[in-house]
Amino acid sequence: MRMKWMTKWGAALSTMLLTAVLLTGCGDKADLSVFLIPETGMPDSVTQAIKTDLQQKMGEKTVEVFGSPIYNAQKLIVEYIAGEHGLLVIPKNDFISMIGEGGGQPLDDLFKAEDYPDGVITGTVLKENDEEVQEKHLYGIPVKQAAMFQKAGFVPEDLFIIIPTNAPDLTLSKQAMKGMVNP
Repeated sequence: MRMKWMTKWGAALSTMLLTAVLLTGCGDKADLSVFLIPETGMPDSVTQAIKTDLQQKMGEKTVEVFGSPIYNAQKLIVEYIAGEHGLLVIPKNDFISMIGEGGGQPLDDLFKAEDYPDGVITGTVLKENDEEVQEKHLYGIPVKQAAMFQKAGFVPEDLFIIIPTNAPDLTLSKQAMKGMVNP
């Protein structure tokens, strides 16, 4: 009888603990999420500085900045496919590959292409009739030219900021991009 009672309470306790763990993952999501994955890894101090500065630029909108401490191409793919980030900060090789496959938004309406020649490449653009065409646009801003990263003291040579084509809120992503790049 005592064993049956202990098993019953043990099962109830386990269920409550499992529920608590699952609910810990629930909650309010930020209005904007940024994912940074440089090949050298992302220092936590830089991630925090970017988050603090970007939050000030975004006003009432909430911001979350995730920096990967190690580079992993598969992690980048998973993060992109999840479609939760408004901005990605990625290495040059991934930038070229992703844009070539149609993974980034053209930025010509935000910045002058001649100011960021390293970010001008030919990429795949999906037209209204679902036709994929190759077009040359400004797709990424080099981190070395972004004021927010300069202020944080993190200006690697071959790292780019892009707006992924599956960004949850394109208008918010554009606002954040302008905030990161302009002083």
